[in-house]
Amino acid sequence: MAVHGEKEAHSMLKMVKIAVGSAAAILLADLLGLNYSTSAGIITLLTIQDTSRETITISAKRICAFLVATVLSCLIFHLFGYHVFSYGIFLFLFIAVCAPLRLGNAVSTNAVLATHYLLEQKMALPQIGNETLLLLIGAGIGTLLNLYMPGKGKEIRMIQYRLEEDLRAVLLRMSEYIGKEDRSDYTGSCFDKLQADIDAGKKQAFAYMNNTFFQESKYFIDYMNMREQQTVVLRDIYKKIVSMRTVLPQTEQVAELLRETAVTFGESNNARELLAKREETLRQMKDSELPATRQEFEGRAVLYGIMTDLSYFLQLKKEFADSLTKEQVLKYWDGEESV
Repeated sequence: MAVHGEKEAHSMLKMVKIAVGSAAAILLADLLGLNYSTSAGIITLLTIQDTSRETITISAKRICAFLVATVLSCLIFHLFGYHVFSYGIFLFLFIAVCAPLRLGNAVSTNAVLATHYLLEQKMALPQIGNETLLLLIGAGIGTLLNLYMPGKGKEIRMIQYRLEEDLRAVLLRMSEYIGKEDRSDYTGSCFDKLQADIDAGKKQAFAYMNNTFFQESKYFIDYMNMREQQTVVLRDIYKKIVSMRTVLPQTEQVAELLRETAVTFGESNNARELLAKREETLRQMKDSELPATRQEFEGRAVLYGIMTDLSYFLQLKKEFADSLTKEQVLKYWDGEESV
């Protein structure tokens, strides 16, 4: 319901921007005494996209395509005259040039502007200036309006909080069930909510990045990707726990490490202390007496496998923390490099 409501609010805001922006573009074009002022409104309508970055990109493409259209129009109309066949030749060549330059979504706007030369039956500097101003007014107003997008930071932070609670719950369940003989009620259902929150977080992270213009905005995407990789590792640990057939003395050491990981789990934990703790736990396990039975040997092998997976789980977080810029740490971790 919340996602549906958010989409409706975004759609409503976009419609308001289109209506207000198109009207403003036409009024400004009229005030400047431009011919075909309604074209400025249409350009504004076509300029406003779902994100700020898309809007700026398409505006830049339309300006580049306008330069191409102006040169082609000048050549073709002067060579073949101002009639519909000349326009057909222009359109064919214009599309052929724009396609390899990836300016295809800028063709329609500039094709309409080119029709004004056909209607005027001339292409002097005043006509070119008129079309230039129509494009700049339409694209400019659309871009300015779409620079405002409701912030996604709050939504992402809420998802992060849920996501970390999900991961904490998974780790605590692991620390509990790894020490049980009977794991018949231990299912992987806890991963369903975790994956759903990761998917929601990635969607919001991309929306946030596309509506901001700073390198630090990529932080949330990297964060969600890191958590997704960690989730894959946790699924492997879950499978190993389910496969265990006995509880060994060393099992409690692994369970304690899982509990400590869950308790100290957090966005700004760089995992260095947990990795050191993991090494200490592994050393203690190696100092234990050698397994006396095949069952104990197999159980120890599974525990070592879990420790290896947990090391990778923690290493993923450490690598993420180490990759952050100083600006990202200050902006997203409140200047805290570790907790």
